[in-house]
Amino acid sequence: MNRLILVGNGFDLAHNLKTGYKDFIDNFWSEQIKSCTIDSQINSIANDYFYFDLDQPLPVEDNFKNYNQLKNLLKQKKVKINFDNKFLKMISEAISTQNWVDIENEYYTELSNVKTEKYPDYKIDGLNSDFNDIKKLLADYLNRIDKKVTKNNSIFDKIYDRFYYQDLEEKKQLKLLEYISKIFLRNFNDIDLQNDISLETNNLKKRVNEINEEGDDAKEFIKSKIDSLHTSSSKELFNLNPDKILFLNFNYTETIKIYENKYKSETINIHGELNSLQNPIIFGFGDDVDKKYQEFEDLNDNKYLENFKSIAYLQTNSYKRLLEFINADEYQVFTFGHSCGISDRTMLNTIFEHENCKSIKPFYYKRKDGSDNYTDIVQNISRNFNDKKKFRDRVVNKTYCQPLT
Repeated sequence: MNRLILVGNGFDLAHNLKTGYKDFIDNFWSEQIKSCTIDSQINSIANDYFYFDLDQPLPVEDNFKNYNQLKNLLKQKKVKINFDNKFLKMISEAISTQNWVDIENEYYTELSNVKTEKYPDYKIDGLNSDFNDIKKLLADYLNRIDKKVTKNNSIFDKIYDRFYYQDLEEKKQLKLLEYISKIFLRNFNDIDLQNDISLETNNLKKRVNEINEEGDDAKEFIKSKIDSLHTSSSKELFNLNPDKILFLNFNYTETIKIYENKYKSETINIHGELNSLQNPIIFGFGDDVDKKYQEFEDLNDNKYLENFKSIAYLQTNSYKRLLEFINADEYQVFTFGHSCGISDRTMLNTIFEHENCKSIKPFYYKRKDGSDNYTDIVQNISRNFNDKKKFRDRVVNKTYCQPLT
């Protein structure tokens, strides 16, 4: 069995990289505000994205770091920011009120609004142009930040860890139990259990000698011990380690590279790479199963489909390589810092509901106050399932999950 690891932005954040959308927007405004300080000789601030007029330069001691701080000060001075890039205003306001934003989701929302009364003058050309500006600014920001990282041994151990019986869907559990029972009972005398205290070696030997190899009693007993049987000698008989590991990297950074093992793992940068003509970055929305998508197609205007990921994936062979991997053998899914949100719904649905998918194990983020985002991840995963029965069977419950770091 193989392992497919979904690598999202939370993975970079776990390595202390400032790659979040909030980091990007806050940095943008921090850089822009520098031109508004007391050192500036001009009172009219203008660029390709916004402009405003000041009676006097802003005081440097205010140390502005984000859009919210600037907006509040300008409000006191009765100065209005005028936006040429309306999409920049939308995502900046979202950061201001919610302290976070999903830029790709915001784009999809505004795609539905461009022909409504909400924005009568905001046409599809304007939205796409503004969105492409943000895409370029994001790429520029990611090129400038420090991306040096150190390998986290805890994460490394999770990547190459064995499979666990309790993590698997029911049908796979039954097959695994049948497989291990036959091999274990047939080779019992050759298996060294002396150093495995948890198995209570003497009691186990006595019990196995008493029960019928082909009986349900033997299987039930082994089932109760199954995750303790992977000892140094027994693992040569039944392999519970992943055969291949695929990192499906949704980030534009290369953080995952420090965890690659050339003999066992490979990486697909499914959303492209910075500064690459062969694999350009993909930034948009990936939910073409939503009922609104059909409405966009029916408009018979390709501008409405310009930033859908499903179409952008056809520019390279990355998606094809993913399909080859999930079609080749059974696999378990790990989520490493990936929210599993609907901006990637089409791809995630393909992965999660595939007949070869036998387990989905979320590695969650644990906050300083002791709370975590396990439930948020699972709720998002559920939106990528049409078959809720499979969802409940394949997602590993929190008892057997753990934080990424």
